[in-house]
Amino acid sequence: MIGHMRDHVAVNLSTESLLENKKRTKSLRRQWNELSRCQKSIFCTIAFILFTFLYVLCRGETKITPNLHEISADTLKNIGNDPREAEQGFNEVVNENQVLEEPAGVEVVNSGQKDQVLGPPRVEPKFTGPTTARQRAVVNAFKHAWKGYKQFAWGHDHLKPISEGYEDWFGLGLSIVDSLDTIFIMGLKEEYREARDWVDKHLHFNINRDVNLFEVTIRILGGLLSIYHLSKDEMFLTKAIELGDRLLPCFESDSGIPFSDINLSTKRAHAPKWSPDSSTSEVTTIQLEFRDLSGATGDPKYENAVDKVSRHIHKLEKMDGLVPIFINANSGQFRSYATITLGARGDSYYEYLLKQWVQTGKAIDL
Repeated sequence: MIGHMRDHVAVNLSTESLLENKKRTKSLRRQWNELSRCQKSIFCTIAFILFTFLYVLCRGETKITPNLHEISADTLKNIGNDPREAEQGFNEVVNENQVLEEPAGVEVVNSGQKDQVLGPPRVEPKFTGPTTARQRAVVNAFKHAWKGYKQFAWGHDHLKPISEGYEDWFGLGLSIVDSLDTIFIMGLKEEYREARDWVDKHLHFNINRDVNLFEVTIRILGGLLSIYHLSKDEMFLTKAIELGDRLLPCFESDSGIPFSDINLSTKRAHAPKWSPDSSTSEVTTIQLEFRDLSGATGDPKYENAVDKVSRHIHKLEKMDGLVPIFINANSGQFRSYATITLGARGDSYYEYLLKQWVQTGKAIDL
């Protein structure tokens, strides 16, 4: 009788094959696919942080010092009209056609109360029209935009190019008046004649609508004064005087700080509907236009109004020279909880301190 039998199987394994299997490594792609989602997310996050750190580090250590002598002539032609700027170390170079030397003297008018500085004597610029390929491209782009405005929005404030419609903000032909000096400088005679005729026949200020003192001053009053100085056309100055007179009631507050809004027909000024206060940047950036209107007319009342605003704000207490962005027209005081910022409603205050100083021949001290 056969007892318990056990079957045995012998397998011969090659030691070299075993060693090769141990040494064989999985591909990176296969290893990546075997990772869990959590592991993949961790690796991606670490890689992103490392890449960002290296990028910031490299940018921080990179210092580029331009060498003016290595600038090519072609580059200089693209930067400016006169390559002598580079040869003289980018010092100011007088361009006989457009850049004017600053007059030494200033005109002072005695208003009976105090002397008013109306700025240096005017020297007329000369414009030759586009002379370079880049200038001609800009002129062509303007003519394209002007054609669309004329076709779909003529006489209105703004063109809506996509819908081929228009929008009225103040009802004063804002795009036309604001473009007049640009048209003149570009030498576009036909477009200038069209715009000039519209202003003469259709620009009227007796409109029963509230407008913003700041926006109307810098766009309409500033546009009229600019084209008057360029063209010497008295019609533009007449329009500017009428508008300036209609805006003056804004300054008839208890403090002299102007209200932000006014109805041009009733000449009733008031604070904006959304706030009892005026924006600091708005009431301190209209000085250029009103001072220039006094210079053009010889009537100091416009400059007196804005000069009072500047002097009042100059005397107010500030935090290291920084001003809050809102001021009350009646009390003449900054809003106690207003924000101090170099952004909107505050930035232009600092910008126009310098501009007023330059405008007056660097003579006023505020």
